Amino acid sequence: MRPSPIRFLLFSTVLLAGCVSDYKGLKLVSVDQNCLSKIKPVALSTAWFDAGIDVVGKHISGLLLIKEMPDQTKRLVFTNEAGLTFFDFGFDASGDFKVHYIIQQLDKKVVVRLLRDDFSLLLGIPFDSPVWRSWALGEERYFGVSEKNENHYFITDKECSSLQRLESASKRRKKLTITMAGNDVQKPDSIVLQHHTFAMKINLKKLNR
Repeated sequence: MRPSPIRFLLFSTVLLAGCVSDYKGLKLVSVDQNCLSKIKPVALSTAWFDAGIDVVGKHISGLLLIKEMPDQTKRLVFTNEAGLTFFDFGFDASGDFKVHYIIQQLDKKVVVRLLRDDFSLLLGIPFDSPVWRSWALGEERYFGVSEKNENHYFITDKECSSLQRLESASKRRKKLTITMAGNDVQKPDSIVLQHHTFAMKINLKKLNR
C-alpha cells in the first residue's frame, strides 16, 4: 500500500527538519585577537554554589565546591547539606580528568562522561588550544576549537563587549549550552548547563560564604 500524500509530506518535513544543522549560516571570518584575549573563558575562581542536577527524571540538590588547588589541579566536590558526598572530580594541570569518588546512583558511564565534559567546558579547558577559528552569525561572533569529534565555542556579541554563552557540539548539532550571569566571568552569580541530546540540566547559584 502506498502512503497517502499527506503522510508522505509530513514524513518528508520531519526528515528535512532533522537534517538542518544548528550551525547553518555561520560565516567564517578572521579571528579578532583582541576579542580573543579579552573574552576567552578561563577557569572559575574558587567558589561555593547552590546546585541542582536534573538527570533522566531524577533531581539531586546540594552544594558544589569548585576549588583551584595549590598544584594547579582543580577539584569539584558535590555534597548535600548533611555533608554526604555525591561526587568528587578532579582535573590536573593538563586537563586530564579523574574520579576521586562518586555515589553508586550516579556511577553510570554516560553520566560520568557528560559530567566530565560539562565541567571541562565550564572550566574553559578546551579553550587552552592554540588553534582558533571564528565565525559570524547575525549579531553574534563564534570562537571555536576542535577536539576529536567535537567543536567547542564561546560566543560573544558583535562588539565583543560580553560573553553570551559556551557551547559544545558535533558538526551539526548542539550538545551542551552553558549560560552565565554576573559581571565577572570568573565569578558568575549563576550558571545553567543545558544538554540538548540527553535529559540532563545543572543549575548553579553562587553562595557568599
